[in-house]
Amino acid sequence: MGRILIVEDTPLMRDSLVDVLSAAGHDVATAANGAEALEIVADGSAFDVIVTDIIMPEMDGIQTIIEIQSMQPEARIIAISGGSARMEKAQGLDTARRLGAVAVLEKPFEVDTLLAAIDSALAGQDSPLP
Repeated sequence: MGRILIVEDTPLMRDSLVDVLSAAGHDVATAANGAEALEIVADGSAFDVIVTDIIMPEMDGIQTIIEIQSMQPEARIIAISGGSARMEKAQGLDTARRLGAVAVLEKPFEVDTLLAAIDSALAGQDSPLP
């Protein structure tokens, strides 16, 4: 299985993702926002897949993707978003895809959809999902 970093500001969503991915046998670490994720990655922690929310305080997911890719160009990133009053979820997810995210998922998504995207990323493939 893989080593996965979850970057999600909502505690309930973050905990749910950890539970699902841990139950699937993955080694999971978490960050509450993009700035915290960058600290973890800068400390030399390597991850097979990084799952990041797009709408977060301190540093949004778009900036997080850009910064992580500059530090770890081989990073396999999955972007997730439920949107916000300022940004439709499709807008942020389209930008994430253009920046190199291997999969994008609109919240709410099915557990099987997330696990399929993780499996594809671990296999070095872009997700066939839209």
